[in-house]
Amino acid sequence: MGGIIMHYANTYLSKPVVPDVEIVGDGKTKVLKCMLNTGSDIYQGACKKRGSTLKEEYKNASGTCYMDPRDMGKLGVKNWDTVLVKTEWGEVVVNAAVSRDAPHEGTVFICKGPWANTVVSPDTYCCSDPTYKGIHCTVEKTDREVLLMADLMRWVYKKYVDSDDDDVVEHMESLGERPVYKGRKWEELIDHDI
Repeated sequence: MGGIIMHYANTYLSKPVVPDVEIVGDGKTKVLKCMLNTGSDIYQGACKKRGSTLKEEYKNASGTCYMDPRDMGKLGVKNWDTVLVKTEWGEVVVNAAVSRDAPHEGTVFICKGPWANTVVSPDTYCCSDPTYKGIHCTVEKTDREVLLMADLMRWVYKKYVDSDDDDVVEHMESLGERPVYKGRKWEELIDHDI
């Protein structure tokens, strides 16, 4: 008796499941020119539904650049190394991971969210939506870390800092995975502050 076998993705993971393939390449390419697309992903969506947007798991789901393994080989990166993605509108450090949709050499994907928003155009061109797909970008290997969402907001949009903190944002302690209230970590608050 035949039946349908359903495979449900376990979305309660510290990192999304990505193909474990051998990365072949010389790693000699310093800067890779690519086309960036953004959109939804089951892991990123599950983190948002759970309210986990401040956590490490959301950073790993949304702050990841999914790449063709041949492009990763050109840069000399493997799963969960970090890369710097740059467009004319900004730059962001994200994880690199083999795309579950490969092959798509020359095209990279970042889940919609804070990390992608730093590199997409804010212009809506009269249609109420920014351009989320077909964005020219460069990708390069970096040793910088991917920021948690609260830290990314502080870095990019100068949230949770005073105006005189601009020069030291890079060296500030991480805000962590807990809610931030008026620039202070949740653990620092006392009852009358809330």
